[in-house]
Amino acid sequence: HGRNNVIPNTHFRKVNGCQSGRFNRVFLKTWLDQAGRARRRAQNRQKKAARVFPRPTAGLLRPVVHPPTQRYNMKLRLGKGFTLEELKEVKINKKYARTIGIAVDHRRKNKSAESLQLNVQRLKLYLSKLVIFPRKASKPKKGDTPKEELQNVVQNTLKEIIPIPK
Repeated sequence: HGRNNVIPNTHFRKVNGCQSGRFNRVFLKTWLDQAGRARRRAQNRQKKAARVFPRPTAGLLRPVVHPPTQRYNMKLRLGKGFTLEELKEVKINKKYARTIGIAVDHRRKNKSAESLQLNVQRLKLYLSKLVIFPRKASKPKKGDTPKEELQNVVQNTLKEIIPIPK
């Protein structure tokens, strides 16, 4: 309608990210190594589990949080770390929490009593299952696990240390 537009003169020469004809398969990436890659990932997971034994392979314990925005806030996901208030409820020092595998986020704030209680329960469950090895076997300290319980310790290899409640 008399507008100054670009003349539609598209030339579809490239196919699959390259020229058409006999060269058109140049940039296609094959997945022939998929089985080998899966095996390598499994071996790396086993190596990591052996390296960090007896610690959990998932890393630090993380809180359950509601994601932002109306679209996702009815769901639950793992957050960065527990608030100082949640740690205070369980009577854990923030410096000590890091040493026993609990993630701490000093910026997060509790906005509801329900989420606070949920994460406090999560911490209590973790502490009930926690086994602390003494630094020196000959001189165990106050918070360490007794010698009899250290014999047959199983490692936590779950994706999350404590699964998110459904």
